[in-house]
Amino acid sequence: MREAGKLKIIVPDDIVGSFKSSPNITRLNDHAVLSFFTVRPSNEEDLIERIRTANIVVTFRPAFTKFPKHVLAAAHGLRMICISGTGVEDVDVAEATARKIAVANVPGPSNRAVAEHCLALAFSVARHMGAQDRAIRGGQWKAMQGIELGGKTLGIVGISGISSELAPLARGIGMKVASWSRNNDSARAAAVGSQAVAFDELLATADVVSLHVRLNDATRHMIGADQLARMKRGAILINTARGGLVDTHALVNALARNQLGGAGLDVFEQEPLPVGHPFFTLENVVMTPVSAWSTADASARMINQSIENVTQFLAGTPVNIVNPVVLGS
Repeated sequence: MREAGKLKIIVPDDIVGSFKSSPNITRLNDHAVLSFFTVRPSNEEDLIERIRTANIVVTFRPAFTKFPKHVLAAAHGLRMICISGTGVEDVDVAEATARKIAVANVPGPSNRAVAEHCLALAFSVARHMGAQDRAIRGGQWKAMQGIELGGKTLGIVGISGISSELAPLARGIGMKVASWSRNNDSARAAAVGSQAVAFDELLATADVVSLHVRLNDATRHMIGADQLARMKRGAILINTARGGLVDTHALVNALARNQLGGAGLDVFEQEPLPVGHPFFTLENVVMTPVSAWSTADASARMINQSIENVTQFLAGTPVNIVNPVVLGS
């Protein structure tokens, strides 16, 4: 039963106990009764049951815990959803706004982590680390010749907080950096240490292409068969943004024909990948399971800022609200 006068805060997906074990979580104890679920919701109905009585929801796994219209409709007392990450595409923000539910996010907590992961994937593909590791484990001493990244060109698609961290890392190992973004502002590109170029020029000249744009109707399959064909033969594609940016069928074909040197993928059009997926048979693919963001450092920043977001909201001084129109109500 809720303690008299206190709100109810629910973390429906505290799978590894990150929130419950945070020393900063005690900041909320005076304001609310907290409930933590350490097993991922099995389906939407399970999620609805967990948050039905919540006033505030804090979600640590938004990619697996989604908040469409009918989920929001079931939580009649809900006044805030705090996403422990930057993207809020898994929340129906328009519906939340109509229901006067504030949606908060944590801008950029994993920018450095993802940038480092991009570079790690690029190195892994360039030096065939995954294939050589598997060969050794299988009893084969199979050395494979790779390429050096120093002196090569990194093409960044989309200027973002992540790519702003990636560009200096790439320059630090001697790479040249080119970029393309929707407005392709040369001053903005220069501010992160890249040179703005046309999209087709980037594809044709970059040795490594790394994607850093949001997924929407305009960007879905922005890397398809035509774009892959324009890329330099032997180039490497890195995707830590969203799986839907790339046409999977076209990518499989380009990799199988060795049009590309390889791909480093942290995101996929279907997650988890189904049994028998073509990527499993391709030696020039290095894959990680949507873990580019996942470092102890980034997790601590996510958790601490989420707690701060809720604390400020309860204090009447909200921060990081993506739909501020609700604050007037």
